[in-house]
Amino acid sequence: MRTRVLVFFSLWSHFVLVFLLCFPVLLNAAELNETAGSSQLSRDEIEIQSGVFLVADLKIMDAHFGKTVVLILHHDAGGSSGLVINRPTEQVLKDLLPTVEWPVPVEAIFEGGPVLRDETLALLFRSKNTPQNMEPVFKDVYVTRKARVFAGILQDETQSKGHRLYAGYAGWSPGQLEAERRRGDWHVLFADVDVLFDEDVSQTWSEMFARTQRRFVKKDPQGLHFKTLSKNIPKKD
Repeated sequence: MRTRVLVFFSLWSHFVLVFLLCFPVLLNAAELNETAGSSQLSRDEIEIQSGVFLVADLKIMDAHFGKTVVLILHHDAGGSSGLVINRPTEQVLKDLLPTVEWPVPVEAIFEGGPVLRDETLALLFRSKNTPQNMEPVFKDVYVTRKARVFAGILQDETQSKGHRLYAGYAGWSPGQLEAERRRGDWHVLFADVDVLFDEDVSQTWSEMFARTQRRFVKKDPQGLHFKTLSKNIPKKD
């Protein structure tokens, strides 16, 4: 009988010891999960809206969208539109608008997408203050398609690293983008203003794709993301 009691107390002591050793680990894990739930979310929970990046999956082999990152400018029940941000071209403003005297003679153009490639120009502008005649995309980032607004910004040499020009745009008909996302063609991340205006875009897609492989992302790291945007950017028919 005494032997059984000793064995029982020995087993109980081991159980208590293991519990005391493991409890802090379990408590920390619970706290980490609670923290993750409050400050992070699954990538699949990020809604398509203005001010998010679409990151092309490896399965996309299309010449227009393979290994691209697209900034969504507008998204609603009527369709979606955005700009490819990592496709620089050798064209300059004078190539597209030869009859206009631009204050800056050489201004590189990015390929914004396949829609109206030779007819539509858009300018993304980074500013702490709300500029006139421009539409918000997300925090501190605005867009315009008006040539007179281009001129005013391009004339200001202090803004040389705070703007970017795009020819054409990417467009989706109602429900098309959602279907492509469900199919796994696109991954969605909150847009990053520093990535958007990075001078070297050669690694933009690979860096953003690496981010999409993480299980969780921070909630809205740039702050306010606007839900609506100008109707100026035409949608795909």
